[in-house]
Amino acid sequence: MIELPRFDLPFPSDISPMTDSIIDHTSWWARSVRLVRNRRAVRRLRRNGIMHAGPRLVPAAPMTAACLVCDWTVFLIVIDDEFDDGRELGMRPELAQAAIEDVLASFRGQQDGRAVKFAHLAGIAGTAADLGRRFAASAPSQEWLARFSRHAEEHIWSKVSEAEQRTSGTELDVPSYVNLRRITGAPYTYSDIVEMCEQVVIPRQVQQTPAWRLMLDAFADVWLGIQDICSCAKEVAAGDELNLAAVMARSGGTTLQQGVDDAYQWVRGRSRDFAAQRAQLAGLPRRLSLDAATELDIGRYLDSLERLIGGHLAWNSQDNPRYTLVISRSQAR
Repeated sequence: MIELPRFDLPFPSDISPMTDSIIDHTSWWARSVRLVRNRRAVRRLRRNGIMHAGPRLVPAAPMTAACLVCDWTVFLIVIDDEFDDGRELGMRPELAQAAIEDVLASFRGQQDGRAVKFAHLAGIAGTAADLGRRFAASAPSQEWLARFSRHAEEHIWSKVSEAEQRTSGTELDVPSYVNLRRITGAPYTYSDIVEMCEQVVIPRQVQQTPAWRLMLDAFADVWLGIQDICSCAKEVAAGDELNLAAVMARSGGTTLQQGVDDAYQWVRGRSRDFAAQRAQLAGLPRRLSLDAATELDIGRYLDSLERLIGGHLAWNSQDNPRYTLVISRSQAR
């Protein structure tokens, strides 16, 4: 057994009042785009709490946006399972690259009905095409769409990077792992999605400030830390040590439990950094001579980003029965 922290983090959590309708939509959608094969697979997704992630992450979003977020989240989880450690695609980088090239071509709308290289991934490729079209239709601006697409494609391609890391025989230190995990954990796609749900556009001059970039990096680290702490036992028990707690334990020569504790203290520190950078942003719109409406948009965005973190924490620590605390005695050492 390992003991998870109590997660005393200052982020509000809520869930959409339309949760049942959102989950019903995503259940129908997952079959209609052939992301999953049958009703049994849909029931498994529902039983595992996976479909609650979307309503948790953007609890105040309107129905269309909330459904898109839920669909996107389920897609990421399904594709992640295909490339997990222990599966062929997760352990053979050349196969992972061939498969991901098809998925990315579909996401960009470039597949044009051509057969994918791996027949069992045809549904995933078709789903990527559907999501790409819907995000383009929901984009608050073309600049936003370009940024979101870049972040999404970097995350999807990271399945290849993870396969390469697993087979390289090298061990990552904590900073190198964090840099990798900021991509593989998809936090920047979700920080973009908050803009879409709020239908605000963060001005470029704001995004280019050090305080904004530092705030987003702190957000990403809190996001990935929560995810890794909660999934640690599941991943380590499966033999996959691409996990923050496991990397900290190995780097420090300590037990996995100590790695979990150290990871949590690191997350607490990064949450304080997030708060500090948010405070730095308070007067930024006026310093940049932006109008009052833009200042209100930025405040609304940051409030929604905090709810996103709170929902991410609630889903990982409460709703997800796949995350067990049980690992073998030898793995805990």
